Amino acid sequence: MKFAVAIVLAVLTGQVSAADNIVVLGKLVYNEPMEYVPDECPEDSICLRSWWKSIVNVQKTIHGSAVSGRVAAAVMQHTLLNDRYKKSVRLFVLRPIDDPKQRAKLRVDYYLESMSEPYQMFCLSQDPKESGLDTKETYIAGTNDEKIFCFELPESEQ
Repeated sequence: MKFAVAIVLAVLTGQVSAADNIVVLGKLVYNEPMEYVPDECPEDSICLRSWWKSIVNVQKTIHGSAVSGRVAAAVMQHTLLNDRYKKSVRLFVLRPIDDPKQRAKLRVDYYLESMSEPYQMFCLSQDPKESGLDTKETYIAGTNDEKIFCFELPESEQ
């Protein structure tokens, strides 16, 4: 959650590290190794990362050039992601691949620079404890009768 908040704050304050980065809200629907990309591991070395293709189903562009639908991105990673991990809504930071040779090699237009943890905030007009929910932290916005209480559900209740 802290990562997602940091991305949103960086976007809102204009402190995103690369001007070309695009931040989107969506779900990861596909994540497989790019078997068509030659292994770049030097001979007699042990490499624990390789190129993987991730398809993000974009729900909304938060920052940068607008993208929509399914977007393909390349990411260096160690192993596969489980299906439960893929189903969560999260923030993704995409960086356009400027080099035409690299785009052709990877067969995608973006690098997947980063993705947030799959936390989901829920908001109610009353304190969640009054409804019997056990929350670690509750974020309160507003004043007097116009308050809204936002929180994450503990893993055991999801």
